[in-house]
Amino acid sequence: MTSYAVRRLLDAYGGEPGAVSARSLARSVDAVVRHGSGADADALLAVFLDDPAERAELLPVFARHGDQDLAGRLAAATVGPAGLRDGMPAGVLHALGCLGHEPVERLLWEHVDGSAGSWDEAQQACLGLAHLPCTGLRGEIAAALERHRGANFFPEFLPVLAVQTGDPGWLDRLVEWGEGAASTDCNGGLVLGIARYGAAGRGHFTDLLWNPWWEAQGGGTGTDRWAYAGTRVLGIGMAELYADLKARLDADTDAATKRHCLATFTAILRLWVDRPWLGLRSAPDPAETGEELHALLFEWSTPLGDDELVGLAHATLDDHRDRIIDDLYTLRRLLEVRTRFELAAEAPARHADA
Repeated sequence: MTSYAVRRLLDAYGGEPGAVSARSLARSVDAVVRHGSGADADALLAVFLDDPAERAELLPVFARHGDQDLAGRLAAATVGPAGLRDGMPAGVLHALGCLGHEPVERLLWEHVDGSAGSWDEAQQACLGLAHLPCTGLRGEIAAALERHRGANFFPEFLPVLAVQTGDPGWLDRLVEWGEGAASTDCNGGLVLGIARYGAAGRGHFTDLLWNPWWEAQGGGTGTDRWAYAGTRVLGIGMAELYADLKARLDADTDAATKRHCLATFTAILRLWVDRPWLGLRSAPDPAETGEELHALLFEWSTPLGDDELVGLAHATLDDHRDRIIDDLYTLRRLLEVRTRFELAAEAPARHADA
């Protein structure tokens, strides 16, 4: 049985074009991505294939809730021997990889390293390949990385595949690359690529979060999203991240660096609260509830002083009108709302158990 959100989508796509706003569609799609099922993905596949170019927003539903049967049907309809068929959105490449559909592995690689596609297709193909073994591609991935190593601009998400070369030496090379010539407009893949090295990359990853050179707080470049993704891949909890922030603010560093640390933490917290689906099966949603986060970050430890996150920001920043403080007030309010919804959702179950 399909969900209410899917029925809304089916009605919207079956009605007059433009009768339902793009924002309304996006809300329904988001609900299905977060809470949907395989039945929902099956119900929406035919709708997507009726007009793939105009319904690309449905691809995350297939990537998250589809199975191998759906992957085969999606691949048969959207890709050919030369790559994506005309009019197919690049997100198809990501979805097929995310579903673990190994027959398209070589085709995805051609969209990364060849002339088969655009920058967007290369990005989506890299994210798809991150879910596939790539055993037969190890040498080609390593060669492509070597060609681009040290460049300002490069296929941004190619470094995500470094761990799949099987060469642990690429970890240090990625760090050197990011701390050297790599443009901060193009370093999201380096950030995620370092995180994908797991325990070996954990120290490097936490260092780059707080290093202003990496601009991990960057929303315009998208680096903040991939920094957040890295915390999820590595299983770094908010308590650990917050303790690290406080240690950095207590350290003998300059005011600009401390502001950067607060900005980075705030950017990651914003994504932590929103919990977008990242399209990475190795990056699950945070485990903390809204109530737990609110207690950790926004409650005073004693009545004697404001030692929570907003108070910490006030004590650190020279300008109390700094936008970081405004952002933190907003996030505090969002966590209060999330906590109310969580408690309301739990109440019927608790009542039934009583």
